[in-house]
Amino acid sequence: MKKTRPMLRWAGFMVVCAIIAFYGVQAWGEKGLTATPGRPDQITINTLADFDRLEMPPVTYFHDKHTDALAKENKGCDTCHYVEDNAFSFAYLRRRDTRPEEIKNIYHSSCIGCHNDMIAAGKQSGPQDGFCRSCHNAEPPVNLARLDAGMDKVLHFRHLDSKNIAPAGKDMNNCSACHHQFDEAGQRLVYVKGQENSCRYCHLDQAQDGAISLQQASHQQCLNCHLTLARKGVDKPMPLSCRECHGAAAQMELAKKNKGIVAGLKGQEIPRLQRGQPDATLVMYNPQKAPGKSDKLVTMPPVPFNHAAHEKYNDSCRVCHHAAMDSCSSCHTLGGATEGGFVTFEQAMHRRTSQQSCIGCHAATQQARADCAGCHNSISQAQTPDLASCQQCHTPITGVVSSPQQKAAMAASLLENRRAAGTFPMNDIPDKVVIKGLSDQYKPVEMKHRKHVLDLMKGMENSHLAAHFHADPGTMCQGCHHNSPASKTPPACVSCHPKTQGVAAGAMEPSRPGLQAAYHGQCMSCHRDMGVKPAATSCNECHQPKQQKAALVR
Repeated sequence: MKKTRPMLRWAGFMVVCAIIAFYGVQAWGEKGLTATPGRPDQITINTLADFDRLEMPPVTYFHDKHTDALAKENKGCDTCHYVEDNAFSFAYLRRRDTRPEEIKNIYHSSCIGCHNDMIAAGKQSGPQDGFCRSCHNAEPPVNLARLDAGMDKVLHFRHLDSKNIAPAGKDMNNCSACHHQFDEAGQRLVYVKGQENSCRYCHLDQAQDGAISLQQASHQQCLNCHLTLARKGVDKPMPLSCRECHGAAAQMELAKKNKGIVAGLKGQEIPRLQRGQPDATLVMYNPQKAPGKSDKLVTMPPVPFNHAAHEKYNDSCRVCHHAAMDSCSSCHTLGGATEGGFVTFEQAMHRRTSQQSCIGCHAATQQARADCAGCHNSISQAQTPDLASCQQCHTPITGVVSSPQQKAAMAASLLENRRAAGTFPMNDIPDKVVIKGLSDQYKPVEMKHRKHVLDLMKGMENSHLAAHFHADPGTMCQGCHHNSPASKTPPACVSCHPKTQGVAAGAMEPSRPGLQAAYHGQCMSCHRDMGVKPAATSCNECHQPKQQKAALVR
């Protein structure tokens, strides 16, 4: 018994050592995967989850790390991806998914086999057989930092203008190399000129109705084209790795190059995408009757819309058109429909919380500017717009307009007749206003009234949008003189705001701020939002203290 116990101790010690050694190597394998936090090439391989519940966590795979290693061995994408019809299959060493067991064997035999071959040749490589957790890691060692690779109008212009892209056939332009539709009769993809839509029209976030996902479609279309051009010896740099499209540094470089392209046009604008769109049109639901509601006329006047100007200020048609280039009312109906996510036509145009609506976009991109925020941030959004506000956009028209040509002509005429921003004649605008209603410890405040008006007018000089909405002389005055009629002689602030808070409801609304709070709230918030001086804490820049009388000396 005495001899047996030492043997058991040694056996236990060896088991513990073996466990420590195993997990030590396992940990070394995981450490080998560690990279700079925030990689754009991190891919989660969970293909078998489509068939059954996974036995192990998904595999964390760094694509660029492997392509860089293969490049050192003079190997390319065809090491891991089959080529069929001069295009790469983006499935790993297979053209399509087969049985789960076969897919599992492809990954294990090929990945581990490659690692074994590299190590046998005396080269550094990844985990070998038995180190499962080095790949199947429930908590990836780095964070995913993959930016969306968008196609703005400058990048689109570069593709359209490229001499290296081969059109899909004779008498076709570069559009045919990317844009396609599915021909039901011929069961094939075809290009139809003038009907180019966003990829998102068919390819959604997930594969659906026979169409592959947007991610798959983008990689197949873009990456295969880049690889084809690279094989042809095109020397212009084209992104071929994850980081070259989805990395922050690459996107900064792309923005810099796009800026250089624009500068090279020497003041000219990026050419418009010619798809048969009008320069101007009328935004209207239906000039006759609402679909399915033949007894209900749509009487709201249409809105003249400067289509060409909006193209100039936006990077993509998708800002408004989402995916298809159809009329808004084709998806957004009066009562809401599945195609439009049950967002009604009225909501699609007026929802302030959505930047894809007219009002929401104007609020976020224009009214939020420092030149505009001083007034617009103080305007209550809870109030229902009055008729005069609606008529700023909705313009009554005479006659029937139904064809695209009629809409374009009517819209162009209405837009041309819009007035420029204006205010009252300078002689009618007081140069200074003395605010003395609350002077006690401080002298009355001298406000440079005319200078405020001229500065606000200057902020609207180059904005056609602001010019239209401030054409009435009294409109801008109401930024400060709110809830007052547009007039050269608006009522004094004390008419609504009492000098002391808590006045009886019969005289004034007790919920309204007192006069001092109204002045400070209006002036300070405007200065803060517009980023102008004096700041809210600089009391003496507005209020000059009164000189105190010297005390009598006895």
